[in-house]
Amino acid sequence: NAVLAEGQRVLIADPARFDGVAVIGVDEHVWRHTRRGDKYVTVIIDLTPVRDGTGPARLLDMVEGRSKKAFADWLAQRPQEWRDRVDVVAMDGFSGFKTAATEELPDAATVMDPFHVVRLAGNALDECRRRVQLATCGHRGRS
Repeated sequence: NAVLAEGQRVLIADPARFDGVAVIGVDEHVWRHTRRGDKYVTVIIDLTPVRDGTGPARLLDMVEGRSKKAFADWLAQRPQEWRDRVDVVAMDGFSGFKTAATEELPDAATVMDPFHVVRLAGNALDECRRRVQLATCGHRGRS
């Protein structure tokens, strides 16, 4: 995948990209326009500047695939002292990312990122509204 290769080339040119990382975020991206190979890419970002209020998130790496193994392998390739400095891993609700983070970063807190928290809360609120509306107005919305 040309986009993945170019992204990795640009990232690799910056050897200091892993310096000072204490909060990471992980999510997947789907390349819908590609026809061959794995359409998923696991994206790992540094959220430390966001937490500290010093700047925007920074892209750390992109790994082909979306699986526990893809993320766990990436974490295992980092030096132990780097892994020991990671305090928080923010992610969506995919259990593979959580399992990988728990296994490779046992002292880090795993949290759901704000986007997915808001989406889950919105879905729960919408489901509650539907139940109340059905109970009060009936199936067709009339009392």
